Amino acid sequence: MSVYNERLQRLAQRAAELLENADELEERRRDLAYLTVLAAHFDYQVKNGGFAQLIHNMGSERLEDLDGMLRAVDAPVALDFYVRAVTRCTERLDDYHQLLADFAAPTQLAVELTGISVEYLRGDVGFDAEIAPFLEVADAL
Repeated sequence: MSVYNERLQRLAQRAAELLENADELEERRRDLAYLTVLAAHFDYQVKNGGFAQLIHNMGSERLEDLDGMLRAVDAPVALDFYVRAVTRCTERLDDYHQLLADFAAPTQLAVELTGISVEYLRGDVGFDAEIAPFLEVADAL
């Protein structure tokens, strides 16, 4: 059994294929596909390398998209931890820029993001549980 949400990853693969022709999709379906891809990305990155990896791989331009996705799929626990991680980045901007440039750079921010990640991943409410209702909607893709 995979640590990743296999159903979400399959749906995201289908959504990514649909987004190759995004101009041909109706807006609601395109938005649903994009949310699905972002949710799968969140799931994979956080479970693979924590919030530091997620933030590094998303880059600063797409962080707001993640916030919106977590709100749209109704994942308040994940959103709370994500906001905590991003807030730490804004409080340690030099470390944040170093994280964006080099994921492996040893910084105080990296230590703090690891702590937030461990707390989230060991928590009582995981992303799989929060996202289950959304997956029923995403199945319509």
